[in-house]
Amino acid sequence: MLRHIVLLRMDAETDAERNARAGRIRDALTALPPHIPEIIRLEVGANSIVRPGNWDLALTVDVADAVALELYRGHPEHQKVLQLINELVADRCAVDFDI
Repeated sequence: MLRHIVLLRMDAETDAERNARAGRIRDALTALPPHIPEIIRLEVGANSIVRPGNWDLALTVDVADAVALELYRGHPEHQKVLQLINELVADRCAVDFDI
């Protein structure tokens, strides 16, 4: 099994704007599992402790393998969420590892 972890930093001036943007992305991501059969498990969480250097939102997606990850990434519903992320996010980092 493969775990895909993504950290997002919102492009926002205020905490309220940061929280609103993170909430929109969280809602869009949590709606994906019924549409993308490759998703075994998906969790999204907003940062709960404000500390310099912390990211605003974390995503963890478990899929069967690298092929399933590419199917997830290319799925039209995921592509819609990526458009939203591109509009609202200043920075992104990711890591994929076998579990």
